[in-house]
Amino acid sequence: NDIHVSGTNLLSLINDILEFAKADSGTLELTERNVNLRKVAEACCRLLRPRAEEAQITIEVELPEDLPSFIGDEPKLRQILLNLLSNGVKFTPTGGQVRLSAFADPAQGYVITVADSGHGIDADEIDKAMSAFGQVDGALNRKFEGAGLGLPLARSLVELHGGTFTLESEVGNGTTVTLRFPADRIRMRG
Repeated sequence: NDIHVSGTNLLSLINDILEFAKADSGTLELTERNVNLRKVAEACCRLLRPRAEEAQITIEVELPEDLPSFIGDEPKLRQILLNLLSNGVKFTPTGGQVRLSAFADPAQGYVITVADSGHGIDADEIDKAMSAFGQVDGALNRKFEGAGLGLPLARSLVELHGGTFTLESEVGNGTTVTLRFPADRIRMRG
């Protein structure tokens, strides 16, 4: 079991490095289609639920019933959300929560937010957390596995979709990541 878990973690790290290298070199391409964000969010939560339950952390998905489809690359959107939700679970103390919400509006675009009630990041450390292989110093971060690729890879994948990635955080008050995609990513019904 330990060998299997270690192998799976190593494979995940190698895939993240390869994906980041492709994004960084401009060779990563999108395979676009209509994506049901609710289904993608639920799949991500199912994967993270055992870790969240073990840590007694609640994962909430707050999506409007009439949320339109997202036009984009479903595996890459899943990777973005998994990285953000996983970080939320990883850095939120027992009893905390991680929340994914979204809305789509022709004036504001397709907006997805992942917020946690975790430890937060000092304002001076945000740039470091957003850099490739950057990890915020401190005993807390060394307690958790990771190569420091999750946030920069997520940002690269958002930008590949023409979107913007904003991270706001305060020590002791959690972290909120807002993804804003252009309105042409909204698949209106009708």
